[in-house]
Amino acid sequence: MTTDATESAIKGLASRVYDRDHAEPEDRASTTDFAFEFITWLRANGWSHTPAATPPPPPVPNGLRGADIARAALAQLSKGDSDVR
Repeated sequence: MTTDATESAIKGLASRVYDRDHAEPEDRASTTDFAFEFITWLRANGWSHTPAATPPPPPVPNGLRGADIARAALAQLSKGDSDVR
């Protein structure tokens, strides 16, 4: 969302929260209905959910594979060097 879209979303949510908070208790939508309405409003105004990027796996130390990685790590630890490369 752009800065203007974000600002619009904030104002929209603030307005809806204010209206809901000041409505008579019997006239208030359930919290689930309120959340659904707002997400629907966001989507209608161009927002879409994008999942968080998954970081890549760490590089394989020293080009090792499989059990050799664990052996190298244990060897480093047994030397007292906690900086496993």
